[in-house]
Amino acid sequence: MIYCTSYHTRDEGILMATLRVYKRNLKFIDLSDLVEELSSLGLTDTLQKHYNNPLEKQAKSIVAGPSFLQFLNRLFQIQITTGDIINLESGNHSKYYMLSATGTWDEIIKLQ
Repeated sequence: MIYCTSYHTRDEGILMATLRVYKRNLKFIDLSDLVEELSSLGLTDTLQKHYNNPLEKQAKSIVAGPSFLQFLNRLFQIQITTGDIINLESGNHSKYYMLSATGTWDEIIKLQ
């Protein structure tokens, strides 16, 4: 399950969560090769090489379950497909997920 929520502070009011969707560019790459490149090149370089600039929306709260993909498709008015990446950012928290061939969201863990 993917969970992202806004954070409240007394001084600043409500901070919005940011959702970014990275769609793969037109250059074909097999999903297993893409995952291997993520591992060897890192997230930043792989995003630059194989993805278009992200689409971005703001939200106050998100609780993602089985209907999360349909929610994203409607919110961004696009078809999200296998290999596309979403970034959920709220406050000082940022997580990346890739849509797998089975329809689950696999977390991309940035290693040091």
